[in-house]
Amino acid sequence: MANRGRHEFSVQEAVNMDSFVSWNYEELDMSAEDTAAYITVGDPAKKIVLYASPTASDALDATDTLTLTINGETATNKKIVLDPGDLPFTLSGMMITALIVTPGGATAAEELSVLSFH
Repeated sequence: MANRGRHEFSVQEAVNMDSFVSWNYEELDMSAEDTAAYITVGDPAKKIVLYASPTASDALDATDTLTLTINGETATNKKIVLDPGDLPFTLSGMMITALIVTPGGATAAEELSVLSFH
């Protein structure tokens, strides 16, 4: 029996994607495009939660936008655009193998926290 992934849980738990083996926390720099380091093809996330970083020296402004690219999709209609009023934002229900956040209008003092469940 495998000790990671879908085979570690019962069939029903794996199908519902409600069981997690691990979790990771990281803060993304909003001065430029940044990639979530813990979300990879080898260790995909089943759920992610994005929220304003509690330790950032500057809060995200209402005029900032965040563009999420999920699993490397590059077509315009495959991206999710958020504003800080949408935070916290939870994405689940699929295997997430990559997360790229492109800020619009954010500065280096602003950070976005990513909590990923694997």
